Amino acid sequence: MPGASQEPLRLAGRTVIPVDTAEAYLRYARDAGRPDAALPVLAGDWERLRTALAALPTVARISRRPWHGSVFVCDEEYAAVAETLAAATGRPLVHAPFQAALAHGRTEPVTVVAGVSAVTPERIAAIPSDARVGLFVTRTPAAASALVVRTLLHGPAAAESRPDLSFDAASAGASAPGRLMGVHVTPEALREAIGPGVAMLTGRSHARDCVLHLNGGGICGRAFEDPVATTGLLDAAGFREHPTSCQQGQGCWRADVEVGEHLRAAELRAAFTVLDGCRLAVAGEGAVRADVSVPLTMLENSAVAVTVGTGIRKGVPNAGPLFRALTRAGLPLGEALAEVNGVIDTDPDAMGRLVLFGDAGLAPVPEGTVHRVRCSPDGAHIPARAEAVLVEGGPVIAEDTDGPVVLTRPDGVSCWALTTAAGRLPGRVAAAAPRFDDVWAGRVSGWLDRLGMLETVGVAGDFGVLDTVRKSAEQALHGHAVAVRADESRAAAAAFDEAVRELARFQTRLVAGEVDWIGTNFSGYADGWRRPWVVTTDDELRTCPQCGARTAAGHRVRPAAGAAGELLHLICSRCGDVLAGSRDFDVEVEVLLPSEVRRGTEFTLGVVLTAPADRAVYVSAGAAISNEPVVHCKLAATTEVELRPGERTTVEFTGTSDARLTRPDQHPLRVVVAADGAVRCWTRALWLRA
Repeated sequence: MPGASQEPLRLAGRTVIPVDTAEAYLRYARDAGRPDAALPVLAGDWERLRTALAALPTVARISRRPWHGSVFVCDEEYAAVAETLAAATGRPLVHAPFQAALAHGRTEPVTVVAGVSAVTPERIAAIPSDARVGLFVTRTPAAASALVVRTLLHGPAAAESRPDLSFDAASAGASAPGRLMGVHVTPEALREAIGPGVAMLTGRSHARDCVLHLNGGGICGRAFEDPVATTGLLDAAGFREHPTSCQQGQGCWRADVEVGEHLRAAELRAAFTVLDGCRLAVAGEGAVRADVSVPLTMLENSAVAVTVGTGIRKGVPNAGPLFRALTRAGLPLGEALAEVNGVIDTDPDAMGRLVLFGDAGLAPVPEGTVHRVRCSPDGAHIPARAEAVLVEGGPVIAEDTDGPVVLTRPDGVSCWALTTAAGRLPGRVAAAAPRFDDVWAGRVSGWLDRLGMLETVGVAGDFGVLDTVRKSAEQALHGHAVAVRADESRAAAAAFDEAVRELARFQTRLVAGEVDWIGTNFSGYADGWRRPWVVTTDDELRTCPQCGARTAAGHRVRPAAGAAGELLHLICSRCGDVLAGSRDFDVEVEVLLPSEVRRGTEFTLGVVLTAPADRAVYVSAGAAISNEPVVHCKLAATTEVELRPGERTTVEFTGTSDARLTRPDQHPLRVVVAADGAVRCWTRALWLRA
């Protein structure tokens, strides 16, 4: 029944009624699904709720249209509160552990109703980035019962009745109506800009557990005016629940301001807030005690939902505006959260996540729709909209610096574009050059390293070219990462492609040089390696790739005079030198050669190349007969080919000999193959008969 001197309220066709006991609350909760049923509130938060509702816009009637997903209760002390929320919004109520809620949240919005002790930092850290989970978490069941009523009555009305406001204390720029920037983000300016209240407040700045920094102050999460009485510091175990400086009566830890100079979180008259800063997701058992938690303090006053950063947040400076624009486009809060965290995951320069405190299933603008644009080869125009625009057709980038902000989604083939929400103008977007940092890390960087190692072995070549290629590629990587216009992105990609082409040309020139050297010397490829060597011989004999007998000894060679990697020299007791070069070589090579050739006739040497199954590879190949002028044979030639993953191809070289001067005998023929910088030389016997 109502508490003494506590009169019920009549709002949205419902009676909001205070009750004194959990048992009385449960009786009302069981009937909350009826359209005319009373909504109970535990008396401990009644006065604060009544004051808040008097200043907040509310719906005319409670509708089930804005609500999505399920309500999970993971703390039985809050089961009746969860039942009220689920019944009034027409959603299923599930009693299950926290991990089950997280798993379910990967398919639909899930609102987890619990107390602060049930939401530890370990559990917050375990929330997947694609989870559509909202933590309906408060310090007490009374506060939770009041949050249910504000969520039902104020949540679906705020976005239609009030404007939005954004601020960014970490970026310079000109402030504009509805947007505060840089040094202009002070507690006084933010308080004035909020005025009687806003629907969606998004802000970005540095933060630390209990405060998000502003110029000359901060947004302070302290729940009470007077310092909280605490036990001795020595009673705190490890890094859990330490009282802050202000809780000890020693003032704010920020020595440049006093506690009174802060904007208190309780003052933020905003229904939906995104505070993008580090370590603000404070609930139970944190580094500081939960009574200085910014989101929990806001949820006890006028806020319906608060989204904050956890851990260290870096990159994607428009995460807050994106969240706001997605909710304006009709997405439930949990869906918007998963989209924003997906963008953060996709950005290679970003880290951290956002965590939602509040009802994940609430769509603040249930009639909103996502505007879709397909990007053609000629680009696409993004109109000025408060809502996010979904751009389909591959990664895109704005053509002008003041045009739309484009944020890539995890699928890699669609993006969100922001205009009004991010303070940008409408404009065109064009296809962005694909990212190539993975190509650099997974292929080109190692390619450069392997070719550079050859200089320490003693291979001849203009190795200074590699330094130029490396610098060009690294500059292109940086240029692509910081590109804000389509032409900058394309120019960086073109510069990177040219660097890779020059790398391939250098590799081919290197092979051609080795082939020319072999063709004018009796020596083989290994004879050019710098000495002294450190040689380790394998215990087991191998099968000779030429004669097929198990008579080949593998010698692992490390040139002692250089910092080269380990090389392989395979020598057959019957055939002699059959293989020399890089120990690690993942292109399969098969040399096809006739068993014998009549001197004076042409012959064909085939080299079968098979790329590894998981990556493309650039191959330079060449062949020569040792000391061709002396033995009167001609073969020296090179070619190059780029193989797709798993591709198999055959390159052929044509040789000749002199019908009169060439001696009928066995002549060593050598095939040199370089694959993304790894080089090997195969020696085979060419039999020329009279």
